[in-house]
Parts: sequence; C-alpha cells; structure tokens
Amino acid sequence: MPKVGGRRKKTRTHKEATEEDLDLIGQTPKAFILKRGKVSATIRQLIDDYRDVMYPFTSMNLQESDKTKMKDYIKAAGFYLISHMIIMTQTNKNSYIRFIQNPRGPTFTFRILKYANRNEVLNAQRKFKSFSRVFSPPLLVMNGFQTDFQTDDPQKPTSEHIKLVGNMIQSMFPAINVQNTNPKTQKRVILFSYKNDKIYIRHYYISFNLKGIDKKMKKIIKANKLPNLSKYNSFSDFLQNNHQMFASDTEQSDLEELEIENKQHNKQQMSIRLHEVGPRLELKLYKIEEGFMQGNVVYNRVVSKTNKAIEKLRKIKRRKMLLKYKRREEQEQNLQKKTKKQDIEEFDNVNKKVKQQ
Repeated sequence: MPKVGGRRKKTRTHKEATEEDLDLIGQTPKAFILKRGKVSATIRQLIDDYRDVMYPFTSMNLQESDKTKMKDYIKAAGFYLISHMIIMTQTNKNSYIRFIQNPRGPTFTFRILKYANRNEVLNAQRKFKSFSRVFSPPLLVMNGFQTDFQTDDPQKPTSEHIKLVGNMIQSMFPAINVQNTNPKTQKRVILFSYKNDKIYIRHYYISFNLKGIDKKMKKIIKANKLPNLSKYNSFSDFLQNNHQMFASDTEQSDLEELEIENKQHNKQQMSIRLHEVGPRLELKLYKIEEGFMQGNVVYNRVVSKTNKAIEKLRKIKRRKMLLKYKRREEQEQNLQKKTKKQDIEEFDNVNKKVKQQ
C-alpha cells in the first residue's frame, strides 16, 4: 500500500510479448476482405459473413469508401502485416471474388455462380446450432485440388492451374500442429472442394458430445446439477420414465468418434458433429494473373492464347519495363545536373555580392 497522500504506482502484471511471439504474429496469414465499386446488399452481407469465417485474423470493421484507392489498402496492409486480400466486385451480369497475395501477387479471380448468406443457410435448417464468433481460426479441409486430370477444352483450367489455386487457399490459413493441438479447442471447419470445374465452399461449426448417452443424461451433465426428483421414488425411476422417448433421442448420425481426456485425465468417448453455419459459395475459376491485379495472365477462361503469343506479350512487357527504368534513370540524372547547376549559380551570386562589398 502507498503512503498516506502518496501516489500509487501501477505495476504491469500481464506477460510481455517476446521476439518469438512477434515472429509468429508476423508469419500468421491475415487478410483484408473488402468490396470495390457498387455492390448489392446481399454481397455486402456476404462480405460480413466471410469476415466471420476468417476471424480472428482479419479486420472486422474495415473503413471502406469509394475514394480509397488500392494503393492505400496496400500501404495499410504492409503496416499491419496483412498477407492476403479478398476483394468482391459486381457487374450487371455477374459477381466476382479475388484472392490476392500481398504485395506482388499472384491474383486469382473467380466468378461467383451461387451463394447463400449465413441467415439463409440457418433458416433452411429445421434445427440449427446457435453460432457466435470464436476466437480461433477455422480448420482448413481441402478436397480435389491435388488430383491430376486431363482436359481437351482450352477454356477449362488444367490440373496445374487447380494446384496453384489449392496452394493459394492453403496459404490463407494458419498451419496447425496436429500433435500439440487439443481437439476440443477446434470449433470451426472450412471446406474447399473442387469437383466438375467448380469450387464449393462450406463453413461448419464443430460440437463434441458424449457418446452413447441419452439426451436427459446429457442435460444433467451439462447443467452440472441434479434435476427435481420429487415426483420420482428414485433416480432410476427418473431414467426409466418415458424410456421409449429417449431411446429414439439417442444420436445416431455422428460423424466420428474421439477419445479425449478430461480434467481428471480420464478418457471419454466423444462424438463429433458438424453444423453448417454458412455462408455457402459456388465458384468457377476465371483468371490467374502473376502480379497484383495485373501482370502476365497465366490462365484466362474467355481468352485462350498459344505459347508463342504468351511469350510475345512477355517480351513486350519486358521492353516496356526496361524503357520505364531507363526513363527513371534519365530523370534522376537530369535532376542531379539541374541541382548542381543551381548550386553553382547560387555560389557565383554569393561571390559577386562578397566582392561588391
């Protein structure tokens, strides 16, 4: 306690971040999710829902305006160590989503074929799990991105293009050490599935339940207290009452079983259930660019070019880059000459004034 009339000194009790923690923060993938141009209210809601998917490694209240340019977002991304950008746009006919790696690309553009917001997904279910934001990243599950296949259609992407898409998606989510991770801390799953030239995105909430126990017992265990047994002679009468009802209530549609240790280090059989919480997305790959929304086009669904045409375009771009570099050098040399000339003139003027005095 401080002396009477003395000033109390506050001591910092929280743990300070070490260099290793800062390195991990810098290595963790983070994303800006935003819109460009005018979009409908449903697309705006889809952006908010996708921010919940990427939570906590995204900006939930990103300040957006039509006056803000992309270079401003790139500067902010560099300051906050943002590794990716997810941009949604809309035209009169279609909606698009871009996955971009900061700051130099590549850029993957997808056309949104179908989508459903979280509220639409939950309202379509008879029973749905109440979902709130969970301060842990989702588990990433990918299907069909590493398979080799052949296609004769030049407009369809090859297996190499799909593998590039898979690598991009994988880089947007933090890596998880399976051996050191407690399964009960994982609360969400995001699924990316490639099938028949389409990419399907689903978002699930994970729930763990004790295996082989009826619903009445589960309620007692979760409540951690005994129910009102005044109407029954014993606890066994309570369990035997309405036996047919909770015989049908036992959960048969569990996804998988796990053995998890509780606080008393006792192993328990737990069943895993997935509850879809939305949003849903159905995408089709439209374009792959090497740079940040520009650069050499690796794949384009609408325009197909031969290898010679691609090489010719690359040579033209290289020439343009060389010309730009030479012009910058010439401008710097001219600026240096101009500043030297001004310095010499100022020096001569000063000497003249000194001689006149």
